[in-house]
Amino acid sequence: MPPTIPLDKIYTTDEAAERLRVSRRTMIKLGRDLGSCSTIGREYFFSERDLLDIWQARRAMPTSSQGRAVNVEAFLSDVRLQRSLQRLTQKKRRRKQ
Repeated sequence: MPPTIPLDKIYTTDEAAERLRVSRRTMIKLGRDLGSCSTIGREYFFSERDLLDIWQARRAMPTSSQGRAVNVEAFLSDVRLQRSLQRLTQKKRRRKQ
């Protein structure tokens, strides 16, 4: 039997939203968009790692000393990467003429 990895602390949507100081709806939207949440029925749950992933993804883009944005690769979660690769490899629908 493979070794088990203990779970981090699990937060409800309200607890996670309070922790990141955002609304409940924003918390759910961020979690779903980034693939950083778990669902059981209609309830959303966030682990400590999920919150860190969301926090990292929402970081502001750094600027240079002249005030211009510096090119930095954006954080892509595994789920977002998988979805974008699926979109790229799907057959495109033929347009009706």
